[in-house]
Amino acid sequence: MKKNSFSIFPIVVAGVCLAVFVMTAEAVKISHPKYIKGSSNTVPGRYIISFSGEQQNSGTLFTQSFTKEFKSADLKVKENFKHDFFNGISVDIDTSDEKIHTEALKSILDRSDVEAVYPVRTIERPKVTLGKKGSAKAPSILPHALTQVDKVHSELKNKGKGVFVGVLDTGVDYLHPALGGGFGKGFKVIKGYDLVGDAYTGLNTPKPDSDPLDACGAASQASGHGTHVSGIIAGYDKSTNFTGVAPEANLGMWRVFGCKGSVTNDIVIKALLMAYDAGVDVINLSLGETNSWSITTDAEADVVNKIVKKGVSVVISAGNSGAEGIYTVGQPSTAVNAFSVASVENGYYVSKDLKATGVDHDILYISANDDSKLANGQVVYGDKSGSNAGEGCTPASIDSAVSGKIALIQRGSCAFADKVNNAASAGAVGVIIYNNVAGSISPSVPGVTVPVLAISNADGKALLAAIKAGTVTLTFNKKGSLQPIENAKTVSTFSSTGASAELNFKPNIAGIGGNVYSTLPRYLDSYGVMSGTSMAAPYVAGSVALYLNAHKKEKKSIAYINEQFQNYAYTTKVYQSSKLDSPIRQGAGLVQVYDAITQKTHISPAQISFNDTATTKYRTQTITVTNHGSKTIQYEVVNDVATGVSPYDVKASGYTPLEPAANSVAAAKLRFSKKSFKLAPGKSQKIKVTVTPPKTNPKDHVFYGGFIHIKSKQQSTGKDLKVPYFGVVGKQKELPIFDAGFPTIIDQKSKEYGPKDTFTFDRSVANSAPISVLRLLTPSPKINAELLDAKTNKVLGQFVTGLEYVGRNFLTGDQIYTQLAWDGTYVPASISHAPLPIAAVEGTYKFRFTALKLLGNPKEKKDWESWTSGPIVVKN
Repeated sequence: MKKNSFSIFPIVVAGVCLAVFVMTAEAVKISHPKYIKGSSNTVPGRYIISFSGEQQNSGTLFTQSFTKEFKSADLKVKENFKHDFFNGISVDIDTSDEKIHTEALKSILDRSDVEAVYPVRTIERPKVTLGKKGSAKAPSILPHALTQVDKVHSELKNKGKGVFVGVLDTGVDYLHPALGGGFGKGFKVIKGYDLVGDAYTGLNTPKPDSDPLDACGAASQASGHGTHVSGIIAGYDKSTNFTGVAPEANLGMWRVFGCKGSVTNDIVIKALLMAYDAGVDVINLSLGETNSWSITTDAEADVVNKIVKKGVSVVISAGNSGAEGIYTVGQPSTAVNAFSVASVENGYYVSKDLKATGVDHDILYISANDDSKLANGQVVYGDKSGSNAGEGCTPASIDSAVSGKIALIQRGSCAFADKVNNAASAGAVGVIIYNNVAGSISPSVPGVTVPVLAISNADGKALLAAIKAGTVTLTFNKKGSLQPIENAKTVSTFSSTGASAELNFKPNIAGIGGNVYSTLPRYLDSYGVMSGTSMAAPYVAGSVALYLNAHKKEKKSIAYINEQFQNYAYTTKVYQSSKLDSPIRQGAGLVQVYDAITQKTHISPAQISFNDTATTKYRTQTITVTNHGSKTIQYEVVNDVATGVSPYDVKASGYTPLEPAANSVAAAKLRFSKKSFKLAPGKSQKIKVTVTPPKTNPKDHVFYGGFIHIKSKQQSTGKDLKVPYFGVVGKQKELPIFDAGFPTIIDQKSKEYGPKDTFTFDRSVANSAPISVLRLLTPSPKINAELLDAKTNKVLGQFVTGLEYVGRNFLTGDQIYTQLAWDGTYVPASISHAPLPIAAVEGTYKFRFTALKLLGNPKEKKDWESWTSGPIVVKN
């Protein structure tokens, strides 16, 4: 990409780098075999300590002995983990004296009772798109006909009774009538805990208590995320007929977010363990971060994998970064055993509409604020001069005819609120803003005093024409009406794109996540629409609850249950196309719960990665089809080709990933060892599947994919099954890691220093440290930041540590670059496993970044990409 001015980013204040990172080097440099470096967003001075052995009082014994030895470190225990899955503590060490901090950490690492130390990381609050809020009287647009949940309820009489679903989220308004009206035994929400308190932001001290109630209040600007998630899983209100996926299931809420801000991963780990210990059958996590590595040093992924192995399903949202292209599926959904969930659009939504005299159709509108007091009445044009880009932007431009009437004003030139306030000052009782380009809008109008509606450009022009022709009266339908969603049953544009960086199959499955109507806290009017994989994950968690209710006596493994959902999923199509969408977007497809529960044939594995074309190791894979039913079924095996996904436009922009990734034609051929077969009850059939990748240009690194379609010839006995597959044409280790012109060095004023420029770092001058700026096109499992002697090019050590399992950067938002300020120290290479950094003496140095390529061999020099800076002169 073309470099923008670095000055648009916050760089350094008082020597502290304030930029938002895709990856964050830890605040202390240390090298030790027990120090497990975090992948991103580490918190200075915060560590998770894992103890060897199973002694339950390990944390107490450690704290007592360590505080005697290192009183000056001011160690504070933040969380205790006394569990078979994880025995440890999280601590806070005073960072005001770097020497004491580093020595204290070394002392911890050298202890025989310490197994590993992880930096604590922050996980951002879930991001969703907020739609309309409304009372319980508004029609609830339930997506259950798209997923067969309606059939499970009506035909199987299965509503999830007796299944316990745990939720880690922002808390829940359990006093909501659809969520049971109380907390504890005898209610819907039977267990839970608030691990953080209302005021927790991720940066302050949690204040836990035993009540997970979300009572943040509307003034806090909290979204009610956890209440919305809970309603999707198990909500039910007889008076409104609102019905969640498993309305008779029980819920548990472990609150990990306050009313604002983020959460640290030690709290997420504790919540996972608490939910498991409470006896949940399913855990839903609608949270995570955009980093596509499945192999990770982060402790919570290991806990997720252990919980699943013990028979509890862990369902996790895949992420909402699909607009940023390839490799955007998020952790911890990338954990090997996690059920990673993509989002598919709902079929209908509720839209308010109005009738206007002189217009021959109903006009759909969006309420930008409370429109409950806006009465039917006359609409007039708000600007004296007529249609123009700057209309309504000054008080003088408003027509006096708006007094006592509703003003129609076009979008453009100034803030929406300015237009509204000008019209209101002239006496308008409401304002309708119409778009100045095709499509609809959702204007933000903080501080205005009159109702504001928004309509499309086409409807605005129709309304304007009617006004010019005569008097126009508006009649509002504020309850709303059902409107079809144009891209229904397709993958949501926001849904993150796989695969994992290692080319593991992610996401695994899809749920309804676009335009989902569910419960909100009563302080947010009780009901509303949200969009995100945050909504898709609980839809799948509720689906798993229905399956567990139906098969509770069989005690199937979680792997088997996940496969069953994948076997019978509905394969979605590309929007406005007859082509199937790629498995790296939809996983196996949209859950079909009735079929997953009732069908007796099963395929394992239920997903295939053919990897890339660097090796033939993965070209042939075997699936096993087993008939658990009572009748013989005949099957035919065919290849349903899906759209290809082009991550790059090499001619136009090199290997800068397209955002979003583009569709392309890339049809692989599959050879089956059996093209048709009969399967008797209790029997299995193994089928070898050999892929011939499409003949696309390997330099384009196109992702191909499709579905192995096992077609039943006796549909009344057994339905079709599908196994999704994908692969890459090209060798991923040939992809560049660093963007052109990166890494680079800048100073505090954002001046750039090239490889031939000399940078002077004078320690006696404030804010004179060099800042390394990285921009990654491709994920890298390991980046070394080496300090070189400028004369000899000898490696002296690492001037930044902790750059492992690093995700790529994006073209927009707060993850365009990664900035790393140097403090003048390094971990010396001359001492084997030297744990402590030392100060660089006066002299001339160079920085060298070496990055291991994707799927590269760390022992092969050719699999590393390297960049070296110009001279860096250090003065005292």
